[in-house]
Amino acid sequence: MARTKIDRRIVKTKRAITVALLQLLSEKSLEDITITELTLKADINRKTFYLHYTGIEDVANELIAKGGELFDQALEYSLADGGVFIPAKFLECIHGKISEQPEIFRAFCLENTCTFFLRALGERCLTSMMNVYRNYTDASDASLRLCLSYMAHGVLNLYVDWVRNPSPLPLAEVTALAVRLVEQDTILLAGKQ
Repeated sequence: MARTKIDRRIVKTKRAITVALLQLLSEKSLEDITITELTLKADINRKTFYLHYTGIEDVANELIAKGGELFDQALEYSLADGGVFIPAKFLECIHGKISEQPEIFRAFCLENTCTFFLRALGERCLTSMMNVYRNYTDASDASLRLCLSYMAHGVLNLYVDWVRNPSPLPLAEVTALAVRLVEQDTILLAGKQ
């Protein structure tokens, strides 16, 4: 099987565009961002931008799609035989992705940027988690939705706060703490002691 060679220049350029967009989203809405602002922030020229994208919406849609794929990968990775959800494996996968691209995660954690992507991905991710957690509880969909929203926002806020307020804790300890909290919430949600 032939291996496709990855052009590191393309990866670097697209990463610069991604980080620039995330940073600009913390300052203004997607509709108010111009190609000129984005290319200046990414330190590239317009021609380079148009080699990869047709517009700013393409960059945002690519990020949203990648976020959805990451969530799906983490969820699939965390399901043991028989569909049992293992929170530690889910967060281990997320931890790995954060470690691979810390600059993108730092840019994602900016105030308005995080809100933008939560709106774009939130419902899709919440629906997937509800399907998994239905195996654990007899709670109504309305109760389950509220509990999972609480859990998801709590875990996300652990990571976001860790980025925004530099902590002496290494990322591995933050993930270990998140695992303990999610496992405890899962036990409480199932009504087991």
